[in-house]
Amino acid sequence: MTLCKSNDTMEGSFMNQKTLRNILITTSAIQTVLWVTGLILANVTLIVLALIVVIAVLPIVYIQRDNIGEMFQRDKDKIVEDERTQLINEKSSTITLGALLGTVIYVGFILVSLRNIYPEFLLTGYVLLTTALYGLILNVISRTYYKRKY
Repeated sequence: MTLCKSNDTMEGSFMNQKTLRNILITTSAIQTVLWVTGLILANVTLIVLALIVVIAVLPIVYIQRDNIGEMFQRDKDKIVEDERTQLINEKSSTITLGALLGTVIYVGFILVSLRNIYPEFLLTGYVLLTTALYGLILNVISRTYYKRKY
């Protein structure tokens, strides 16, 4: 493996785009299989192996971060996303976050209010309420950040 002498082409570079794309797809599939199998079988070794795969691939992804979009884009002249699609995604994600947080808060309050009947679910209720609070705080911070940025 040799590094590219000019940044204009990928040929002769660290790896050509097609080979690198195939490696990333393969390692992603291996990682997914390790994660799922490790979770199903409750085997920590498989999960650690999945993390090792991630750590092994991260330097390659970081080095080629500018070319990742080109590697996985099939047709270079095709418009991947337009303003309408972006607006639809933003609106749907806002509604999804609101519905999710509302449901989590509602279930959390129900579990906390039933603490006398089902005391074993009290901790779960508090965890749900804390998670919802974290989601709200993260949402406010990210909105503030992006309002200032744009």
